[in-house]
Amino acid sequence: MSLARQPLALELVRFIEDKIIIRELAPGTRLVEEELSEHYGISRTPLREVLRLLEASSLVVRLPRRSVRVAPMTLANLDQVFACRVPLEALAAAAVAALPAQHRNTVVIDLVQQVERMAERARLGDMEGGFRANAMLTDILHRECANPILTGLLAQLNKPALRYRHWAYMQQTRMLPMAVENNRQMVDAIRSGDGRRAESVTRALVRTAWKLTRREFAARPPVD
Repeated sequence: MSLARQPLALELVRFIEDKIIIRELAPGTRLVEEELSEHYGISRTPLREVLRLLEASSLVVRLPRRSVRVAPMTLANLDQVFACRVPLEALAAAAVAALPAQHRNTVVIDLVQQVERMAERARLGDMEGGFRANAMLTDILHRECANPILTGLLAQLNKPALRYRHWAYMQQTRMLPMAVENNRQMVDAIRSGDGRRAESVTRALVRTAWKLTRREFAARPPVD
């Protein structure tokens, strides 16, 4: 696929990010500048910026002799990512619940739309579509939390977290129905403006996802 008509490095960053998140580019895959440049029709200078941005989001690692590889997925890294997600996602939900009512109601409409998309995908057995809707839901929470520092911290966690979240959705059929029910509770708390409940429900939601993901990951981790 040529991206020659999309000259901005950010376009290619998003494209490769997605391939890493869904493991079309598997953990440990070597990313060779010459091959990427030819494959995507992009010169070496913007390509190096692409790799720098991917490294900044913890999706690739730079090894000795300038070798770049897709970052490994490990149990230790999973725990580190989710240990940070639990309090930060809870804070984001509480912050959205504290928004002025008119703005909060608009955000709730968007959140409900994603939860219903998740529910529809669950009925159809479409784990990929359910994952995409869930990722969009968390994007809305991060964007609308009205706390730029919190948004920045969540942005640092989001890409590596999505790798584990996608893996869990593909491995565990019960992950999506569970997420639908738990996110409905979270959105209900946000709708009512109950920040304490939104924080508590979200904290429990992320902890439950962590526990289930960790159990499956320990049994059959992705191959690096």
